[in-house]
Amino acid sequence: MKTLTTVDRDAPIDEVRAHLHRDGGVIVRDLLSDEARLAIIDDLAGAMEVIGPGSKSGLEQWELFHGRETIRFCGLAARSRAFVDHALLEPVFGAVTDRELLGGCTSYWLNTGQVMAVGPGEKAQYLHRDENNWPEAITAEREITVSCMFALSEFTRANGATVVVPGTQKLAPGLVRGHEVTDDDLAYAEMPAGAGLIYSGKVIHGAGTNTTDELRYGMHVSFVAGWLRPEEASPLHVDRARAAELPEEARRLLGWSSYHSEGGGRTWLVDFEDAADLFA
Repeated sequence: MKTLTTVDRDAPIDEVRAHLHRDGGVIVRDLLSDEARLAIIDDLAGAMEVIGPGSKSGLEQWELFHGRETIRFCGLAARSRAFVDHALLEPVFGAVTDRELLGGCTSYWLNTGQVMAVGPGEKAQYLHRDENNWPEAITAEREITVSCMFALSEFTRANGATVVVPGTQKLAPGLVRGHEVTDDDLAYAEMPAGAGLIYSGKVIHGAGTNTTDELRYGMHVSFVAGWLRPEEASPLHVDRARAAELPEEARRLLGWSSYHSEGGGRTWLVDFEDAADLFA
């Protein structure tokens, strides 16, 4: 069995990225303070109580992928100001994303922010790559998406910690739905509450098996190149009035600004002007 490197949140960004590039993922301690983590949990408690486990799609492939005992929901920026202040705008993850994505785009935005609460008895999710959401955009040379799995509760191998296949971010691009591995190939993102696993969109990974009688409470946040359509339609969750209450950077990440190509045109406009001007 392999291991992922764990670093402190004040580690140099170049060091964090070196581990990310070597293994495809790196764990950073204390990305969320206890106060911030508990505030997010408190904000999301209502949704946790009413949203049941499993996919609502009615599609067998999605039901298998989402997990029949896993609670998932999005729209976290609309449900929790603490999510915006402490996860969406988390500075370490933001600094890593700047370095990883901005070589291939002029800006990026939120792909999705979602709870992934793996329930007791859940089977391991099939292994996959996040970048396969956008097969037309994949190249070996650049990242188009970067993610962080925040541990809202402790992650252990027994309760379904994220499984990573270190080094697979270096394999040739291609669709991955399941991957032949042995235990020796795998690393488990075991980490204390408040830590985060920052990982490449190219690395093969998936949620683990939960053999305990407790919930593994995680929160996935990912960013995508600004010229791609995100998984989650954030402006449909966070309307204009709510967006007006948020910091400018949060509005940008949530889709309330336009994309300006390097030497090219502008997209996501309102009457030919930058969507950010709505808040001027």
